[in-house]
Amino acid sequence: MNSDLYLYRARLRKEKHQEYLRLQRLRKQKEREEKRLHTQKAIETALKIAVNVTITLVAGLSIKQMLPYHLTQQARLREIEAEIALIKPRVEKLEEEFAETFDPKLARKIIEKNSYKVEPDSRPVFFLNQNK
Repeated sequence: MNSDLYLYRARLRKEKHQEYLRLQRLRKQKEREEKRLHTQKAIETALKIAVNVTITLVAGLSIKQMLPYHLTQQARLREIEAEIALIKPRVEKLEEEFAETFDPKLARKIIEKNSYKVEPDSRPVFFLNQNK
């Protein structure tokens, strides 16, 4: 009976030890898996940072290269706006004259203004200087 008890206890110890080893293996396996996942996340994060830094550098260099062109275009725009401001009164005058060209009430005056034709029943008027 003692020997059976001894064998029973030995078997229990062996089973407990095997269970302990199995749990240790599972814990180590889980730790390795977590470590692998953390490494993958670290690599992914590092790559994201590298890509974002690269994009930022490319954008900065592009802005640096485009800035002189932008300033030149702004100067040209100011130049053109100044020319437009000078020409605008003349354009308004020409638009007004153009509108008058198609006014039927003013057609005779325009004909007289642009040619030597005068209405036959009109008389020339001469102003004399009275001070002499």
